[in-house]
Amino acid sequence: MIYFIQPKLSFISGGSLYNLEIVKRLEQEGKGENFFYPLNGSVFGLLQHLSALPSNCILVIDALYLTIPEFNASLKEFFPYAQRTYLMLHHLESLNTYYSTQEKKALWSDEAQWLRAMKGIIVPSFQLRNYILKGGIETDKIVVALPGIDKAQTCHLPNLKDRLENEQITLITIGTFYRRKGQLELVEMLAQMKTKNFRLHLIGDCEEEDYKEKTLALIKRAQLQDAVIVHGSVPQKTMLELLSQSDLYISPSTYESYSIATAEAVAHGLPVLAYATGAIGDWIEDGVNGILIELGKQEQFFMALKRLLTDRNELNQLRKETFNRTVNLSFNDWNQTYRDFLQAFTKG
Repeated sequence: MIYFIQPKLSFISGGSLYNLEIVKRLEQEGKGENFFYPLNGSVFGLLQHLSALPSNCILVIDALYLTIPEFNASLKEFFPYAQRTYLMLHHLESLNTYYSTQEKKALWSDEAQWLRAMKGIIVPSFQLRNYILKGGIETDKIVVALPGIDKAQTCHLPNLKDRLENEQITLITIGTFYRRKGQLELVEMLAQMKTKNFRLHLIGDCEEEDYKEKTLALIKRAQLQDAVIVHGSVPQKTMLELLSQSDLYISPSTYESYSIATAEAVAHGLPVLAYATGAIGDWIEDGVNGILIELGKQEQFFMALKRLLTDRNELNQLRKETFNRTVNLSFNDWNQTYRDFLQAFTKG
């Protein structure tokens, strides 16, 4: 049996959606069970639960727990379980760009100890795999299980009619409100634009309340209440409708391990303006079906956004090329993701 241990979050993230799809299939096939444990719960309490499980079971632990200092410091206590424990690695704290070089080095040092000690590691992208390989983690430990991306139905593809100079441009961004996701920085850029002939849909739960409040305050201060619509979490049907009504997907996130939301936007025929992080470069050819900006080049991101809001020819060309390429793009479905996930337990 596989016991999938994860925190029950107050928000929906790409990682939690991924876990949900995997656990659903484990339970359907009778191969595993879900086990929720609070992100800030005591390590002692979790170890007590683990000790009560069958001694021959497999443990999969969401590596999000490693962002909690108490948990991160408890590696020795997990040694008795190490040879049957796998990390589901959606996120590495050391990759967040807002840390200094020294802070990143210290964070990676702690993370790497866990990665080396566990039986295996499951990651959602080849980019994340390559990063931890460079950090000295053994190749045989790592399995890549790309997330499943639903193929768009024709009714959810955008209308390819050219946008005219006087037409409003519809932008969309999907992601939890958190500083590495960049919603505040995106609104700051829009506040500096001379043109206000746009509407931005910000979709996502709140992971960091203070960050969301700063974003909302800036929207009000810049008098963008009519131009920037903050939806919070929305049903899948509503999200698909908004994607089909949009002209451009924007990913201002400075760190992604994969970026499910961006992949879904591409699969639904939208061009993308994004920082080159995660697997985004696998689906976007810069200047053809989107624009990729090197991390740290915020001014370049601003200028690209400005061009796309004012140059209808460039935007229309990107929209047409993206639409044409969408039909030939290939993404995993969740059943394939699940099969790849199971490969982790047959290695070695």
